[in-house]
Amino acid sequence: MRHAVGSALVEGGHPSAAQLLGSGAWTLEATSLRIEVPGMGKKMLALTINASAEKMIRQELKRLGAPTRFMVVPGEGAASAGAQIEAPPLAGSVREAALANPLVQRAREIFKAEVRSVVDLRQK
Repeated sequence: MRHAVGSALVEGGHPSAAQLLGSGAWTLEATSLRIEVPGMGKKMLALTINASAEKMIRQELKRLGAPTRFMVVPGEGAASAGAQIEAPPLAGSVREAALANPLVQRAREIFKAEVRSVVDLRQK
């Protein structure tokens, strides 16, 4: 569900919202979905998750057959690298291609490393 919503947001022109929600803690309840985003205030959440992004999230949840009621709330404490759950890369993204590279996979395995950022150096 997290991946599908994130992909829909990226395709709809809301990559920041997709990244923000990807790092949050998702709790699926019987009639609603709660997404807790650590290290983010209410005002910043409101700017990032605007009406357009909310509409896309609701449409994607409906398409998946999940509850269409959801809340995005600020979490406690600051976002820390150790506490965050790594969101799966979005389909067709540069991050997905980088994580699929055998050298990157081997380095992650050997060094127990994480990929924090990916820079696209391809010529356009």
